Amino acid sequence: MAEFSQLLVSGLALGVIYGLVALGFVIIYRASQVFNFAHGEFLTLGAVVMVFASSPALESTNDTLSLGAQTVDGWGLPWGVSLVLAMAVTGVVALVVERFALRPLVGRPVFVTIIVTLFIGAILRVSIILVFGNDTLPILTPWEPLGTVRLGETMLDYSSIASLIAGLCAFGIFAYLLQRTRFGIQMRATSSDQEAALGVGIPVGKVLGVTWFLAGAMAALAGIFLGIRDYSVDVNLGYIALRAFPAVIVGGLDSVLGAVVAGLLLGTLEVMTAGYINALLGPWGKNLHTVMPYLAMIVVLMVRPQGLFGSEKVERV
Repeated sequence: MAEFSQLLVSGLALGVIYGLVALGFVIIYRASQVFNFAHGEFLTLGAVVMVFASSPALESTNDTLSLGAQTVDGWGLPWGVSLVLAMAVTGVVALVVERFALRPLVGRPVFVTIIVTLFIGAILRVSIILVFGNDTLPILTPWEPLGTVRLGETMLDYSSIASLIAGLCAFGIFAYLLQRTRFGIQMRATSSDQEAALGVGIPVGKVLGVTWFLAGAMAALAGIFLGIRDYSVDVNLGYIALRAFPAVIVGGLDSVLGAVVAGLLLGTLEVMTAGYINALLGPWGKNLHTVMPYLAMIVVLMVRPQGLFGSEKVERV
């Protein structure tokens, strides 16, 4: 029972990260009908900015943070300030990408925007390497000295608990913004019909910009806690966006709730598979957990192509 509880919390913590990534994909798609293949680089950017912002300056301290031979000469900001800064920087970059690279492409074929986001992702990846380097970097956490917490017979690490709390807070804030605020009404109207929204005076351009900012900020949060989960950050961190892709499809490409629920389900499925099924299958089960979300995605597509919570499109002829 203790092992099951540990795996469950770890799976939910990973699922929260998947949910944040999937939510970024979904809100951008709903608002602007763009599937952003540069989203993974937003994760990497947020995590790398967090590393440098929260790490102490080497010239002002005798302590060095290292992973192997790598040391980080950081800015020495408080951890909470660094978190907000990383989310804000990534959000601004996402906003700039939408305003100057994708908004001029409104009305163009879908494949054009796909190619542009792939190109932007490559530019962001190269830029991150040029500015921050290509090394694996350690990432600070304020709870690192605390180790683990015991709940009955279950030992839980603080990183998983922090991921759950941060992710659930982010989901709650976004749900409140979407359902209870004037801007949320504008977001829903824009995602439903941009021309109609313009017709009733909604500033669609502003809504799209803020939507991309929020998606970038959530990507940064996901990247930070993914780095904390793996105790390090490198330029390949953004590939987690591809691992979160099944959550987008399983939940439904146009469903905010589906992205969150599917992320939690698939994260838990992946960790449970690694904990129980891999060992049972022996050599055949090696790394099975990494493909299990994709297998679940295929099953859902066969049964319900629009996803668990996606809306079914009806065309009249």
